[in-house]
Amino acid sequence: MEAISINLRINGKNKKFVTPNFISGKLFRDAAEIAEDIESTDPERIYTEKQIEFICAAFGNKFSADEFENGIDARLVTRTIYGTANYVLGNIAEASQILNPDPKEGEEPGK
Repeated sequence: MEAISINLRINGKNKKFVTPNFISGKLFRDAAEIAEDIESTDPERIYTEKQIEFICAAFGNKFSADEFENGIDARLVTRTIYGTANYVLGNIAEASQILNPDPKEGEEPGK
């Protein structure tokens, strides 16, 4: 399966993280719940601890929850969580489009 990546600013440096080759079945169940949470648009179901832990697990726990929260651009949080959930669910094209929108729509925040 094609990997996805995210960039986090850790200790003042941008670091790229790529999903591992193996993603557990438990993450699939979590991804389904997270996608449903975000699609609900209920503010209490968006950007939860469970979602942050999910992101860390989906990227092989290569960074901590604190590193994710402090290192992700705030304008990319929901897109990153939702895109990663779609990736784990096997919606690779949709995940790629969510995480890497058409450049015609404007540059990615922070660039």
